[in-house]
Amino acid sequence: MGCRVMRALEAAVIGLLVPVLAGGVLAGGSPAARAQSLSADDTTELADEIIGCAGLTAEAERLKCFDRVAAPLMGLGDSPQSGTADALQSFTGKGDWDSDVVEFERPWRLVWQSQGSLLTVELHSAQGELVDVIGNQIGKGGGRSEVLEPGSYRLAVRGLGGWRVQAVSDPKQP
Repeated sequence: MGCRVMRALEAAVIGLLVPVLAGGVLAGGSPAARAQSLSADDTTELADEIIGCAGLTAEAERLKCFDRVAAPLMGLGDSPQSGTADALQSFTGKGDWDSDVVEFERPWRLVWQSQGSLLTVELHSAQGELVDVIGNQIGKGGGRSEVLEPGSYRLAVRGLGGWRVQAVSDPKQP
């Protein structure tokens, strides 16, 4: 890619990220997707990382790079450099899906990404009783749940379109 095109792309990315990250939707503490407030230097560094990911030619490598960069915005890390937390469980699908019983031995949270128009994630007891609706996503995007208690659960995903749901350790817990 030419230098002029890269600078234009970088300016566009920074122009989009600065209002969102510094004082917009994510920094405002939305229940669906909380993120730490980033300084202008952090935002510039994040934009550089996004541009770097976009330049990778191998699809799997590019996706892994974007996942690493997005992790702190989804509550999976403390900074863009910290990488992602290990997923305890990871589920990918399209439409509706119900899990078998899943065991969690320490506090955890659910992180989701939807490519469809609607996604709802329900938490059920091991016996199948509804405990709570822990995730809602209208339109494409992602979010995360509050920290959940250890135990035996079933997950139910109701979606229109493709989705990915991951159970991750609460990064604030030892």
